[in-house]
Amino acid sequence: MSDDVLRATVATATHDLSNAIGAVVNYTTFLTEDLTRNGAAPEYLPHLQSAAERALALVAGLAAALARDAERD
Repeated sequence: MSDDVLRATVATATHDLSNAIGAVVNYTTFLTEDLTRNGAAPEYLPHLQSAAERALALVAGLAAALARDAERD
């Protein structure tokens, strides 16, 4: 993997990871607020699960890209 491709991969994954983590943070906030007010909180749980799974997949992809790059060195 060239340095430019690696940089682009890391930049894209970083952006996507930031979005996924932001979703976890935001839905956690919504959940916390709703738990104190009403019963709508369970609607947020699938969003939290999905965002966390996306974040884990992105981290795994970054690790794999870095491992491939390290093998070439």
